[in-house]
Amino acid sequence: MNSVNNKYAVYFKYDINNPPEKLHNSTRFILISDTHNRTFHIPDGDILIHAGDLTFLHKVNYDITARWLIEECDIKYKVFIAGNHDKLLLRDGKPYSDGSWNVDFDTDYDPQAIDSLCGKQGVSNGLFYLQNNTKKCTVGDRTWNIFGSPLYSSRRPTEHTAKETLRIVNNFPPMDVLITHGPPRDILDKTKTNLNVGCVELTEALHRLKPILHVYGHIHESRGYKVVEYDDNTFTIHVNAANSTISRFYNEIDDGSDELDAVIVDISNE
Repeated sequence: MNSVNNKYAVYFKYDINNPPEKLHNSTRFILISDTHNRTFHIPDGDILIHAGDLTFLHKVNYDITARWLIEECDIKYKVFIAGNHDKLLLRDGKPYSDGSWNVDFDTDYDPQAIDSLCGKQGVSNGLFYLQNNTKKCTVGDRTWNIFGSPLYSSRRPTEHTAKETLRIVNNFPPMDVLITHGPPRDILDKTKTNLNVGCVELTEALHRLKPILHVYGHIHESRGYKVVEYDDNTFTIHVNAANSTISRFYNEIDDGSDELDAVIVDISNE
């Protein structure tokens, strides 16, 4: 499941010990999501993006996670957001969702969790947490505006939360790269029960924003990519970068039998 042309290259399958050659004059994005406490080898690149769910049910030693992202990744910029399992990371303690099952877990908000990942040590090592804000990352002569939001859609939406979601996405600024925890509706959002559960409001906003790259996860079984082309000859590369399979997630088994590598995406700087 790879795709290569003169504008971009997407690699899901590759030799982890001998990654594909980088596209000429491009930025290499390394994409991961839904790692759920798992650590693994990450190939070199220019910008690492983690689309949330570093933890499983909020249970994690954030120092270990920070050390993995800092020491394992020979990458200048490491940008990440919170997922629905990362309630401890959220600055207000409340996930941006519309009533998902995980919101009621009895987990106290701990501001120190952010510090272990994004304190002075983390930032000095290129680790940046986004919660509805933008990080500028410069690679060569190209500066990428990367906007991150922990937004994801619940399977039980309500009118009130739909309005709140619309308010959030309407405040999204122009960007080159968008990170959300969950997918938009009808794009890499199908569950194992064949339901499309992505965010409708996010889909509508994408027609206005037209980011070059949109990274997310959350729906493990829809891992993959899709390129959406627009009438003005621009495009958005959608990547569901979930690194946990359904079997591992529900059984909490990590025997190495279904390892999923980071996704590599090269995008031309021109």
